[in-house]
Amino acid sequence: MLLCLQPQPEIKSFPVEPIGPVACNSDGTYFVGGGSSGRIYLWEVASGRLLRAWSAHYKAVTRLIFFDDESILISGAEDGFIKAWPLLLALDEEADGQAESHFQPLHSFSAHTLPVTDIVTGYGGCSAIIVSSSLDFTCKIWSLALGVILRTIKFPAAVNAAVVDPGEYALYAGCTDGRIYIAALNVGITTDSICGDGIIGTLIDHSRAVTALAFSMDGVLLVSGSEDCTVRVWDTVSCQVLRIFKHAKGPISSLIMMPLPSRGIFSDNQVSFHNKGRSFLLPSPLKKYREPRAGDPGYDISNGPSVILPSQEIDSVNGGCFNTLLAMKRQINELQHQGSSTSIQMELERLRSEYRRSLHMIHQWQQVYQDLHYFCVTELMGDNKAGEDGEEADRNNEKGKKGRGKATGRK
Repeated sequence: MLLCLQPQPEIKSFPVEPIGPVACNSDGTYFVGGGSSGRIYLWEVASGRLLRAWSAHYKAVTRLIFFDDESILISGAEDGFIKAWPLLLALDEEADGQAESHFQPLHSFSAHTLPVTDIVTGYGGCSAIIVSSSLDFTCKIWSLALGVILRTIKFPAAVNAAVVDPGEYALYAGCTDGRIYIAALNVGITTDSICGDGIIGTLIDHSRAVTALAFSMDGVLLVSGSEDCTVRVWDTVSCQVLRIFKHAKGPISSLIMMPLPSRGIFSDNQVSFHNKGRSFLLPSPLKKYREPRAGDPGYDISNGPSVILPSQEIDSVNGGCFNTLLAMKRQINELQHQGSSTSIQMELERLRSEYRRSLHMIHQWQQVYQDLHYFCVTELMGDNKAGEDGEEADRNNEKGKKGRGKATGRK
């Protein structure tokens, strides 16, 4: 799916330097960006707070990607280094006040001789592989667990983009000559290489350099973007182009594959993304500098936000005033519940629950009334009517006997 939408920024942020690559974790909690100076910035999306900024590389950062389990951030730069940063240490507020030299990467790979252009991570947690591409005509495969290089694949041209199929059987490398080379990842594969060094196939259709690659969820379709302002969809089984999308405004810089929602992205009854009546809250703009925290050198607590607690119960001891523990607990509870949308929602749910319970009791009492009414009408009234009918029949029998007796006497 290709969407060419007019950019309409809802929020604008102005970092301290130009930001190149960016990345975000799966739930959208943290956002990272790589600067032209080699520094990496980590923000909290909800508040826009800058959590940490550190010098990661000697030159501009070119690639950022979260690992499979999102515990590690992988960065690549123009200095040819690939570094793995533990996210847990990056979020440690106690270590945040320390010097940047104390924050060291988990691994630092330095086998590339030219800038790193792309980084791909495999599956398997700490046992997964890392694939990096570079302008030095190579793709290198690294072991995260061992911290060593496993293999180097050399291509006929500089590599701009790389992607691994979901089964991790083959590596697809988009190069500056407009071709997409397919290299086998399995060691000792018996398939004959057509270009040497494990290259087993080539996809040829772009007229200029390939700049971006992405795989579909099923691992069958490959999407490629190029400087020729086109996006092509390939069938990896037949190596044929299925569709071509043209983007006349400029070269393709990046591609992202995502599943299409079952109800579509823009339905007729859906509120527009830019509608003023939208029900979602936009995040705060990203802060330019890190806010001072307690424990930082020169931190003054008086610069923080002031909180005034209403005091009602005050005890006096030796001329001094202080809030009792009971009063402080009550004040905290009042601050937590008064004017809180959550507490209002909880109270509304409680009232609704009581209303449903009351309706249920009414239905039960109605059923009891109907049962009693049925018992009175069918059982009691039915027995009384049967008794009255029996008494009337007895009287008629007695009258009949008397009539027959008188008739016999006359005879």
